[in-house]
Amino acid sequence: MNTPLPPKQLRMATDAERARTLPSTRIPDGYELRGFQPGDEQRWLALQHLGGFNHWDLEGVERYLEDPVRRDGSRVVTTGDRLVAATFATPHESLDGTGYLDYVVSHPDYRGLGLGRAVCSGVMRFFVEHGYDSIILLTDDWRLPAIGLYLSLGFDPVMEREDMPSRWRVIMSELEKPTGVG
Repeated sequence: MNTPLPPKQLRMATDAERARTLPSTRIPDGYELRGFQPGDEQRWLALQHLGGFNHWDLEGVERYLEDPVRRDGSRVVTTGDRLVAATFATPHESLDGTGYLDYVVSHPDYRGLGLGRAVCSGVMRFFVEHGYDSIILLTDDWRLPAIGLYLSLGFDPVMEREDMPSRWRVIMSELEKPTGVG
């Protein structure tokens, strides 16, 4: 009897060559793409919670940003004094030359402006500029808009377990469905 596998996050990967060919990302006027700055921690925490990453607390964000690569490579988009999109750049613990695109989040009121693409592209460029060969990320089956973004950035699904092909077929089918009305 086969026991069903417990759910596991999906893994996606790309390489430096594909990341190097990404077109420049333009963000709307009034927005700024930049790296992490001291003082961003509380706003980053609030944004993480809006994105459903509720396990974070301020101490956790501060501790996460102690890693120098993560601190230097992470990207945010701001408008005025609001932090509206962010992602961490995390070096892989055991695979040299591999970086994680980690905890991508956009403020719900600012989605659809290309801000998620901007922070992801910024982190990908950081990894390429610092000699990383590959970039990976983890995501969930239900994060369809994010998966669509990752695919458009050159990430491919990684089929690391027997349940992955069927899960990816469902995701791809969902992504092909038309959205909106009219």
